[in-house]
Amino acid sequence: MIFQKHISAQDIELYCPTAEMAQDLCDLICHNQSEFKYIDDVKKKTNITECENHLKSMAERFEEGNSYGYMIFKGKVLVGYAGIKIRQKKHVAEISYFLDKRHTGNGYATKAVKALEDTFFNQGGHRCEIFCNEMNENSRRLAKRLGYQLDGIMREYEFIDGAYQGVAIYSKIREMKG
Repeated sequence: MIFQKHISAQDIELYCPTAEMAQDLCDLICHNQSEFKYIDDVKKKTNITECENHLKSMAERFEEGNSYGYMIFKGKVLVGYAGIKIRQKKHVAEISYFLDKRHTGNGYATKAVKALEDTFFNQGGHRCEIFCNEMNENSRRLAKRLGYQLDGIMREYEFIDGAYQGVAIYSKIREMKG
């Protein structure tokens, strides 16, 4: 699979992370602490050094060729993240994403997920998956809006805020043409 370091998706741009994005990422994380209840490892990155290290790690995984993380920009403003992790001998991919709460409701996550999904399917990928907390209605609506089917709920899969919570698994299979 080949994913470019830059993907244009209508009115947003997806970029492979660089250290220069660290301050923007720190600002996004700090403004969205309450929104990261489902993403524990992200909300802990609240200083510039942690953000730089996180972006460096993402860039290294990008170069390794099976985990592609992108920062989502609208113009010069960082509005979120989208990523795709390839597994099962490049036939299955898991897409993840989050948006700055100040930029939700504009279709940015939908466009980013669609761009990653299209890139994967156009290169022969077979199945895309979205895993999200069963209580995360926004992520569940996004999956349904893009035609993903609910495969099921993994009950009590994550331990968040002192309680076990389920994870919804959505999938989409590439349509075979003709």
